[in-house]
Amino acid sequence: MTTERRIDPFTGRSVLVAPGRFGLGGVRPAGPPEPSDARCPFCPGNEADTEATIARWPDEGAWQVRVVANRYPVVAPGYEGAPGRHEVVIESPLHEADLADLDEAHLAGLLRVWRARVAALEADPSIAAVLLFRNRGRRAGSSQPHPHGQIAATSWVPAEVALRFARAEAHRAAHGEPLAVSVLREELEGPRVLRSDTEIASFCPYAPSRPFEVRFAPRAPGAFADASDPALAALAAHLSTAARALRAATSVRDHNLVLRLPPARVRGEAASWHLELLPRTGGDAGYELAGGEMVVVVAPERAAERLRSA
Repeated sequence: MTTERRIDPFTGRSVLVAPGRFGLGGVRPAGPPEPSDARCPFCPGNEADTEATIARWPDEGAWQVRVVANRYPVVAPGYEGAPGRHEVVIESPLHEADLADLDEAHLAGLLRVWRARVAALEADPSIAAVLLFRNRGRRAGSSQPHPHGQIAATSWVPAEVALRFARAEAHRAAHGEPLAVSVLREELEGPRVLRSDTEIASFCPYAPSRPFEVRFAPRAPGAFADASDPALAALAAHLSTAARALRAATSVRDHNLVLRLPPARVRGEAASWHLELLPRTGGDAGYELAGGEMVVVVAPERAAERLRSA
């Protein structure tokens, strides 16, 4: 089996799809961090162990999703050179729940909280970009077994956000349509689609950065802060399906979930967003660190086939 070099249209980086290296140097997922002897600060009844609640869902009764300030922030209002906001999204009161364990209604509620927080943070003129992500498992950078995500709002546009936005704008200027629209049209015509409806399409992208990567993209461009409730409900259904299929088709449990957003307050066609589910089976090795190119040992065409049949 040969290696195929593919280019990610969103970054311009090379990805090496190398099925012949499957199993070489593979590392099993590490799983969630081991629970400590101390009580979990994210479990119901222990709300005093965290910072004050910033937002929650639902508004009344027992909370199902809760947002608090990060006690160990990467960026913060008082940080010289790195001001910003850093929040933790406690995704469920269930200590051991994962994406595949949360039903679609719960995931839709979680996504509405994401939307509200992105909108609130982007409304702050001192914020230049919002990063929203989920680390699950030690190989993905998780420090707590209780399911949670994070939101970091920075006073500058980080390099990855700037790169993706610059490429998207260059494509729009050259071709008269958003890069996300061009890419999605090609994906919908190919063999990597997992699910598609009037609101959302999910697929294994042509040039993935991880084996079994799944991307969730809106059918029409627009800001995530302006996403409709039906769009978020559809996204929840796609995310639930993909998470359960990944659990059934592979042994991978560790993963990152990354919401790709443009710089803050970009609207209209330029505001295209998408969500990435990135399974983690091991750390980046020497070739990836030296060359800046990911080596993906499961072709996305094969990954999509396995996930569709799971």
